[in-house]
Amino acid sequence: MPTNVILNQSGPIARIRFEASNEIHILSADTRRLLSDIIGKLDHDPECRVIIFEARGRTFLAGADLAELQGLRQDTAQLFAEAGQKLMNEIASLRAVTICAIQAACVGGGCELALACDFRLAATSARIGLPETSLGVIPGWGGTVRSSLLLGAPVARRIILTAELFSAEAALNLGLVDQIFPDDGLESGVEALVEKLLSRGPQALKRAKRLISQLTRSSLKKALAREARQFGACYASGEPAAGVAAFREKRAPAWVEATPVVAAPKVPSTPKLKRKNSDASIPVVPPVEAKTPKSKRSLKTKPDAE
Repeated sequence: MPTNVILNQSGPIARIRFEASNEIHILSADTRRLLSDIIGKLDHDPECRVIIFEARGRTFLAGADLAELQGLRQDTAQLFAEAGQKLMNEIASLRAVTICAIQAACVGGGCELALACDFRLAATSARIGLPETSLGVIPGWGGTVRSSLLLGAPVARRIILTAELFSAEAALNLGLVDQIFPDDGLESGVEALVEKLLSRGPQALKRAKRLISQLTRSSLKKALAREARQFGACYASGEPAAGVAAFREKRAPAWVEATPVVAAPKVPSTPKLKRKNSDASIPVVPPVEAKTPKSKRSLKTKPDAE
């Protein structure tokens, strides 16, 4: 079922809500385009100060469309990752403060969207994680990079390598979310944070957010490029096809071990012979033509005492 993106704005507060008839929200190509258009509109609205991402139903966001993942090859997979990264970067670079209100399952691309937000608030029944390695791929929309930068390498390893979905309380202990609330108290928790943010200086908030973002921007760009390449490289192994098929058929995947690539033995190089004035690899001081000195002072000797 397609996931629609609804924008509701009242003064300085904008709410971006995901909606689907089956209450399972996915970030398909169409949904990503809709979301990007809305983000672009809000970023050019000087009145907008706070943006809330929210959903109702069985999921907050269940990540990418599995049909899209199954149709990728190594080259198209890298482009797919780069396009998703661009969307998450648009969210992360919004001038308004962003809040992700997680009421249910928030996995894969949904978790990557949450990591791109300034604040992550969750209901106690929420589940959150990056399960991509269970499908034979890696998080490719900034998940490996932002989890490492925001939470540290040890937490990023646990989240990504185990592919676990964490309860709201466990996510809070890991730093994956900032606050948790009873299911019926999430909305009031979000409103309290919005009220606090709106009481702060608007220009001060924008300047502070921009400065904090600039601290990691240079390293972030290079790391995201590496992540996109590695996401594409996953498809050379055949694991994503096996992993996604197993997930859809509700069975354990049968991974095939790749044949390790054995590097060719190094051939010892023949030592270079030192030949006068002929080996370019050996610096040679050119001969100095002897000249008859005009006076003693032109020679590199101590001058005579006056």
